Amino acid sequence: MPVSHDTAVELVRDLLELQRVMKRVTKTEPGQRPLNPTAVALLYYLDGTGPRRATAMASDTGLGPSGLSRQLAGLEEAGLVERTPDPVDGRAALVAITERGRAEVQAVVEHDAQRLAARLEGWDEAQARASRTAINEIATVFLDSLGVERTTSCARRAGSADRPPAAGTAPGGTDDSTNDSTNDSTDRENEE
Repeated sequence: MPVSHDTAVELVRDLLELQRVMKRVTKTEPGQRPLNPTAVALLYYLDGTGPRRATAMASDTGLGPSGLSRQLAGLEEAGLVERTPDPVDGRAALVAITERGRAEVQAVVEHDAQRLAARLEGWDEAQARASRTAINEIATVFLDSLGVERTTSCARRAGSADRPPAAGTAPGGTDDSTNDSTNDSTDRENEE
């Protein structure tokens, strides 16, 4: 039986609430995190996909060209990504995460995992895994409906260890479903 309209409306409301609260949860005290969530999301993405053209990144992430350009310029200046000529088309460039970028994103993952574990203090492992499975199921439905492949190893980590990674997945890739920044005005700029 298909999902009812009422249930679909409630799911939309729940997802909007999750998105709203995730923006608040990912904010930290000024100076605690050197990167805004959009920058972290781009690093997650590049760690999972490998080098990409900016046009592909814009399409895959939903960021507008000007917002993406600003983010990439800051990441490149910080030594977290690098641009190299595209071997297929020398006029274009590929953007790749650097080892320093990988270290930064791993540090953010570790920090966020500690913060999340503290917030889920009353949960047991079964509750956490069930929630993760549900989140991955809905992400998969959305990706499939868009005809987009998962660009991270999230599916492999959520399921059995013997499931092969999705196409384009690099070892150590992480999931990113948040493309927001540390404040609402920067949010709007990044989504141009």
